[in-house]
Amino acid sequence: MLGPGQDPSVVVAHGRYYFTQTSPSATYLTIRTSSSIKTLASAPLHVVWRGGESGSPRAQWWAPELHLLDGRWYIDASADDGSNADHRLQVLEAKAPLGPYRYDGELRTPGNRWSIDPSPLELPDGSLYMFWSGWPGPTNGVQDIYVARMRNPWTIEGPRTLISTPQYPWELHSGNVPVKVNESPEPILHRSTISVSYSASGCWTPDYALGLLTAHLGSDLMKASSWTKSPRPILSSNDAAGIYGPASNGWFVSPNGKQTWIVFHATTDAQGNCGSGRMVFAQPVRWTPQGTPDLGGEPLPMTTPIEVPAGDPGFPPPATSRR
Repeated sequence: MLGPGQDPSVVVAHGRYYFTQTSPSATYLTIRTSSSIKTLASAPLHVVWRGGESGSPRAQWWAPELHLLDGRWYIDASADDGSNADHRLQVLEAKAPLGPYRYDGELRTPGNRWSIDPSPLELPDGSLYMFWSGWPGPTNGVQDIYVARMRNPWTIEGPRTLISTPQYPWELHSGNVPVKVNESPEPILHRSTISVSYSASGCWTPDYALGLLTAHLGSDLMKASSWTKSPRPILSSNDAAGIYGPASNGWFVSPNGKQTWIVFHATTDAQGNCGSGRMVFAQPVRWTPQGTPDLGGEPLPMTTPIEVPAGDPGFPPPATSRR
């Protein structure tokens, strides 16, 4: 467990972990860094951005993600001007992971609709795509998952394509709030399969869970027909372990590049919690023969021993043979 928090994102680069998440007040952005995941949660907070600087929106910065693209560091997030209906995607850029960052501006999505949770995917041929959650129209009620091509890390070009809308019963839990939610898309490429995890149902419910979309590498990602949606969640509450609403995830690769890990938030509140009662968890990922992530269906219990990622200084060294 990586301590209290929400909307986690972890990147490993040059032998160090970099960890960012939505701040408690959502008005500033922070990064923790450490050479080991064991000390990541207790590492000092580096405040790398405060709302209102350089013409940026002044309030409610949500779900920042740190990405290294073409030798530059980018923070993709969403922010508003104090009104939720004005949430739009935002991009910050720096030469080093801890900054200083400059504001590249709003990452304008087609139609200029409400948009949150941006996450880019760079393919082996250098093409770049952006995934996000947005409204189909000008008012709240449904959050869908979209994809669009990118000209560069701060510019979307062409139309958006709808690749997921809430439809299965497990995606439609929202309590007394009349909304349907698909959010927080997180793309990852493994072999020839592109997987996009996403969070479904209300984050304030214990039914918050991870769904999965897949497409074949080489297919036209801008065609909705290229995408297949799993009819069941790939990660949902572990009632026996007392872990509820696991979702809003990120993916990262171990320091030696040989393991994939997932980081996500969840709560021990059986009624669900979309506030300060959330905690950040990390666990290793297995892969199915089809190249999709296998998470075991539910979070590992907090009492389950987990070795640190391979290549981490705390990872058990390989056995040496006797001569």
